[in-house]
Amino acid sequence: MSGLLKLPANYSIVREGKPNGENWIFRITTSSGREISAVAVTQPNKSRTGPTWSYVFENIGLNSVDVGSPGSFESLKDGYKAAGIDLADVTNVIVTHGHSDHDGTIPEFIKESDSRLFAHESYDLLKAYRSWDIQDFSATILKRELSALGKKMIDKDTVNQRVKSDGEYYHLKKSTKVNSNLSHGDNIGDMKVLSTPGHSPDQICLEIDNILFTGDHVLPEITPHPTSKMVFKNSVNLDIKASRLDLESLYGLGVYLESLGVITRFEKDTVLLPAHRLYNRGTLNEVDPSRAKDIIDHHSRRLARLLKSIGSGESSLEDITEGIFSRGKLLGGNLMAAVSEVVAHLEFLDDTEDIKVGDDGSISLISGAHHNYPQTIERMLS
Repeated sequence: MSGLLKLPANYSIVREGKPNGENWIFRITTSSGREISAVAVTQPNKSRTGPTWSYVFENIGLNSVDVGSPGSFESLKDGYKAAGIDLADVTNVIVTHGHSDHDGTIPEFIKESDSRLFAHESYDLLKAYRSWDIQDFSATILKRELSALGKKMIDKDTVNQRVKSDGEYYHLKKSTKVNSNLSHGDNIGDMKVLSTPGHSPDQICLEIDNILFTGDHVLPEITPHPTSKMVFKNSVNLDIKASRLDLESLYGLGVYLESLGVITRFEKDTVLLPAHRLYNRGTLNEVDPSRAKDIIDHHSRRLARLLKSIGSGESSLEDITEGIFSRGKLLGGNLMAAVSEVVAHLEFLDDTEDIKVGDDGSISLISGAHHNYPQTIERMLS
């Protein structure tokens, strides 16, 4: 395999693995001569995103960026050992955002390494909660329709199984201590922190030398799922509502597009290292900041497709979702991800006054010669 794989001059293979990226390890040399070990950590649930890539490098001590899913700790330790990394030597572990495939091994990792945990300042406030549990689904008509469609189409046994499997993860996460809460513009040694919400409210990117660790903010081959807007329930923990952060402003497609715009302004020779699909099916996916523009264009096309799907009459969230996504993506746990992504786009079109959402949940176009959303996106990126 290695004889067929085209590598940049600053890459070397430490260990070859499976076609989907599992077990692969690369060593990457940055513009300053800093060495980064890229270790593929297998996800036990065999996600279509492939393994989570954990990056290890020196910067005021040994740093690890993202550490994999619950149940993947042995895979992570095996990869670190093969890369010549002693877990006990890691001093800082940095989570790009609070999804289980990125912070799922944190309790075990910290116990064995005694490292300090760094994360965006919203991570500590939100870490104990599923987004569904804190969302006020009665706050808007689209949220109400989202909830109703979920109850109609999702099998209760599937929901109960997911809640049960997630229970231990959230229990351990709630008691995990964050040693350093990060804000946009903070520095960790030579590394700069960028707050890039949209896929997750606590998503950060990390810039060091000519490298940008993007977590799930920018991925090759696949487009990250944007959050829909957030309105917290009245019963949500007062610590969240009393926070100086406007947490609700960290959600939504508009926020995600603005954050992607930040990446498009980086120099073209900046190398983006993603949390997924660094390597897949014989290809090393080293991407530059133009990939962020590709993702923006993807969402622009989806907005156009949604408007076309609505047509000249009235439509419903269910009809629009079934018109956009294939049947395979509307099964099991994929359903709510698909519906919430449609809602995120409809919320954006509602904000740009391209659509009207009726009290009964009906969705229709606002008549006019031109749509407003392209100009709105253009202003965001200027």
